[in-house]
Amino acid sequence: MSATTILVVEDDGLIALRTMELLTKAGYSVPDPAPTGEDALEFLATGNKPDLILMDIGLAGKIDGIETARRVRDQYKIPVVFLSAYTNDSIMTRMKEVGPAGYLVKPFLDKDLLAEVERVLAAKEIRS
Repeated sequence: MSATTILVVEDDGLIALRTMELLTKAGYSVPDPAPTGEDALEFLATGNKPDLILMDIGLAGKIDGIETARRVRDQYKIPVVFLSAYTNDSIMTRMKEVGPAGYLVKPFLDKDLLAEVERVLAAKEIRS
């Protein structure tokens, strides 16, 4: 059985690297991060299908993380966990409309991220 794959969609290189290192040490397979929503959708369009996507809301590029997550939900049915410092009402309302699998506010603790990843992956297994 292959390792569980998690795609990190994050435009801050240091955060992306730190998140990738944490996930890799925890035993997950982590491809190169996608710095934009467009890059994430292009990655998925090539047939790569991660088990989970960790998505920043404020991304470089033309579409933000919420719109990217909407497209992922509609086209690929991959669970998305938002990782963001944005907590204002309009962002939270838009985010909830997408129906994310989870949400963590930056900065987050390593143990909280790993717990959220494990929770979402366990819930995905139950639904499968």
